[in-house]
Amino acid sequence: MARLTLCLIARNEEEMLPDCLASVRGIADEIVLVDTGSTDRTREIARAAGAAVLERPWDDDFAAPRNLAARHARGDWLLVLDADERLVPGMKKPLREAMRMRTFDCGMVRLHNARRPDAPFADIVSGAERHGMPHWLPRLVRNVGEPTWKGAIHESVGEWLVRRKGLRRNLPVDVVHLGYVPSLLVSRKKRERNIALLRRRAELEPDDVTPRGYLALELLEAGREEEARHVADEAWAMIDLQPRERDVARIAVARGLLALRRADPVGVLDAADRGERHNGPHPDFDFLRGYAHEVRALREPARSPERTAELESAERSFRSALARLGEDVAFDFLGTVNEARAGMHLGVIHLLSGRPADALNAFAAVLKAEPENGSARIGAAEALIEVGQPSKALATVEKALDRRPDGWIVASAAALALGARSDAKLFLDQAVTRNTSGYEAPHRYGIQRQIEAALGLGTPA
Repeated sequence: MARLTLCLIARNEEEMLPDCLASVRGIADEIVLVDTGSTDRTREIARAAGAAVLERPWDDDFAAPRNLAARHARGDWLLVLDADERLVPGMKKPLREAMRMRTFDCGMVRLHNARRPDAPFADIVSGAERHGMPHWLPRLVRNVGEPTWKGAIHESVGEWLVRRKGLRRNLPVDVVHLGYVPSLLVSRKKRERNIALLRRRAELEPDDVTPRGYLALELLEAGREEEARHVADEAWAMIDLQPRERDVARIAVARGLLALRRADPVGVLDAADRGERHNGPHPDFDFLRGYAHEVRALREPARSPERTAELESAERSFRSALARLGEDVAFDFLGTVNEARAGMHLGVIHLLSGRPADALNAFAAVLKAEPENGSARIGAAEALIEVGQPSKALATVEKALDRRPDGWIVASAAALALGARSDAKLFLDQAVTRNTSGYEAPHRYGIQRQIEAALGLGTPA
């Protein structure tokens, strides 16, 4: 029978570690923990659980302790977890079944970010208590050919897998992650730490675009667009010099998203095409193409052949992204697009194509996976107005009335459809007040103009 080694790295995890170890009891034949400088009882807890504890001073490098643990593992397979992660009950059987297979070298598990630390696992996995969509991550690795992680941060076995022409497989295995619980996460501090580590990694790997791709995306998330653009431009000049086994998806995505910020669909398509020429097909590239065609469609007159053609191209791309999310891709492990993002855009395309019933189905699918997705609620409300159910639309959008203008403008349209003109004007004023950086879905400028015309307000200069 195949043996399994649990590999962890930890520092000051005395609170989180016991439950992590308990979750793999009965499935892990060996535990190897690399401690990176704990001053609490982390090492004692690990040893009491039978773990081999190795010590390595922390030097801002996540890959090094991962590789140290792997080199000391004697199991046929490596299960990689962090102390704030839990193997979900009931997962030991599918994990054992996966370890008996000879058809892959890297198993992808579903990682679910919990909304609160005491939420039942079933509610986290179902989405009711999950933050965002689950991520497919490489956590079960066959212990052959010296598995090697690369990268001081966002460490990955991707290049090792591609070099050995290994195969990967999505597994029916769920892991819960507590590290993104709002009460445990200080996002600004973590982001600044990540940016600093990525800058250091880029300096240590001057010829590799991978850390620059992650850095550009991190800077974009932090609202530092000019810095992100500088990093992306520098990396883009190196793209043709990258070896075939290197993943360039992250820098291509960063380049594409920056082009979207400039409303430059040609630049978006170029980023997707160059990325695909290097890496092969990827859902992120399909997503970028769909977004570019969506932008182009909005520039064409309504019901024109040109708009119809662009909308059809956008729909094909978003459907392709959704289809590829269920497939293995050769390189990247943690992509930008997920079922919710692609589904959201597909719903918008249906709305723009005059197919509100299809849009309602698309938004319902997103809400099934992410019950608290406010953008999907807004889109569903818009579709409900189009199918003649404004009362239901108003009830649906009520929970999505926040700082964004989109929910308010859709609420205004619903109120207007109900004949409540004063409410429509109130909601419209809220939308205009909140519209400081644009609508999430640009086509809602058209909805605003229609409401203003119906209320006799005219279009602001």
